[in-house]
Amino acid sequence: MDDKLVAVSLLLSCCLCSYCFLLRRKSIVARIPGPPASSWVFGHMKDFLLPDQYGDFEYGWQREYGPVYRIKGCFGEDRLMVSDPMALQHVLNTNLFAHGPSLEQSMTLVFDAQAVMAAHGETHKRLRAALQVGFSASAVRRYQPLFQNVARGVTERLDKVCALLDSTTPTDILPIMSEASLNSMSQVLMGYSTEKLGKDFVSNNSKVMALAAAESEQQILASAVSSHLPLWCWRAITQLPIAGFDIIRNAKVFAKRVGRKAIAEKLNAAREGVAIDPQARADVFDLLLNIDPTLSKKPPKAALTQEEIASQTGILFIAGEDTTTSALVFALLELADHQQFQDELRAEVHQFAKIKSDDAEFSYDNMPLLNAFIKETLRRNAPGSFNDRAAIVDTVLPLTQPIRISNGEVLQQIPIRKGQIVTVATASYHRNETLWGDDAHEFRPSRWLDGTAYHGRALGPYANLLTFLGGQRVCLGWRFALLEMQVVLFELVGNFRFTPSKDGHRLRSQFANSLMPILPDGNRGAPLTVTRC
Repeated sequence: MDDKLVAVSLLLSCCLCSYCFLLRRKSIVARIPGPPASSWVFGHMKDFLLPDQYGDFEYGWQREYGPVYRIKGCFGEDRLMVSDPMALQHVLNTNLFAHGPSLEQSMTLVFDAQAVMAAHGETHKRLRAALQVGFSASAVRRYQPLFQNVARGVTERLDKVCALLDSTTPTDILPIMSEASLNSMSQVLMGYSTEKLGKDFVSNNSKVMALAAAESEQQILASAVSSHLPLWCWRAITQLPIAGFDIIRNAKVFAKRVGRKAIAEKLNAAREGVAIDPQARADVFDLLLNIDPTLSKKPPKAALTQEEIASQTGILFIAGEDTTTSALVFALLELADHQQFQDELRAEVHQFAKIKSDDAEFSYDNMPLLNAFIKETLRRNAPGSFNDRAAIVDTVLPLTQPIRISNGEVLQQIPIRKGQIVTVATASYHRNETLWGDDAHEFRPSRWLDGTAYHGRALGPYANLLTFLGGQRVCLGWRFALLEMQVVLFELVGNFRFTPSKDGHRLRSQFANSLMPILPDGNRGAPLTVTRC
């Protein structure tokens, strides 16, 4: 089927969906105040997803309409934007909301059916409980030497860059951080070097990241249409010979192949009594398979089957690499823009480096300025800037403060119908001035040290931030991501100075799968001048 026929099919589906939307009975959500939309076809989606700078419209809407307001999706659909802490807690901590339809369709295409993120109900609970062994606080502490090896590798890479370039030539740090994140995931998940993943896997993984970053008007419409198609129809469309679908289908195949290979190698080594490096540390797959890599013995029965473990490979690599890359890149951009703070953080790093060299059990958690910096970076630049949820039953959304709807009625809570899209507005929550203060939009790490950070209703697992979401779908790898940030930033700040390039002011942030800096040509990138300290 050629692209024209695909386009016609999508257009017909669009018309059908639009007709269905028009037949919907209006709910009370339609009376909630919100910005006027200039387009019925796009609603506010172009303003929301494709602004010059992420948040240009969203933060203004919040300032004008408060932490709960209505926006228009494509074809006249009413959506709720929510940054109210009480409402967010209800959405995230109850079993009354599921993934939004667009996210659900994407996961069907990208991830294996047994992947934890794609699972539901009791299956999801069982998978999460079993996977927790690889991401608990005690497990993550074991991975610290692996992260340190990766961080030293980044230092070696930047040393080579500094030797080749003069002190004024910028270096794009985004691909370097992406490579480091992929290496971290590979080492800690299955004890593999990046090379051992195979060229097919690494190459296709890069294509998936590039595809996810290519947000456009056409993709907004396609997503709106596909989210209302029956699952069988969506699955049929994704089998069409279109380049983007080929890349995503390959990602699922390659990831599971790598996962199965790693599992087979680990089990064979245990059964055959292969000599293991006494310095070896258990990785995530070792823990899931119930293998002690320092012992030669047949592992006892694991909580998950081998196929279930292999099915997690894709989601751990894709979700873990993209979000951690985003967090590290924005952290370095913040340092470049705030030289005085960078000097203060470097002084702390050098002070603690002496302690670290004498303490085998050194913990990065003891560094106040480093951790305040990480919290502030994740607050201002959360990789997951928003997350759509859909009500699976009729429910009521509680509010911290009442709102007045168009007929003058004051609501203390909002009746929500089954199917209603509620956007967990993470970026808006992190910049809600009623929670974080008048300087909520400013970079100020000291808020985490002087007690002025928001300390209200607890939501996410870390620092009351929603960077890792919360509730039943909280990110399994949040401790993993934090330790990687601590280790990598400790290494880099201690050895290099980061300053803006002359074109740095032309960077913009855009959400496409995760928040990323975008170059003037539309590609992802983050040029900085890097010099040895």
